[in-house]
Amino acid sequence: MEEKLLELFKLANTLDEKQDKFYAKIDYCANATRQLEISIIDKKNYTYVERCSIMLLNNPISKLHAIIKVFEEYIKSNS
Repeated sequence: MEEKLLELFKLANTLDEKQDKFYAKIDYCANATRQLEISIIDKKNYTYVERCSIMLLNNPISKLHAIIKVFEEYIKSNS
């Protein structure tokens, strides 16, 4: 799971660097829920374009993989 999180962080940086329309926001709450919230935000008007919230308690590799695919699509289609 750590590898997927690292990949997600790298893609978040790439999203901001490769184009001028969107940036990523990642919030993590290290309490009992271990909730991770990932958002793609429009740079012009600061509105949420995509938003996903997952709990990391049950090792959600498939959900992280799906979020990574969303980031990759935004990087490709909006650069």
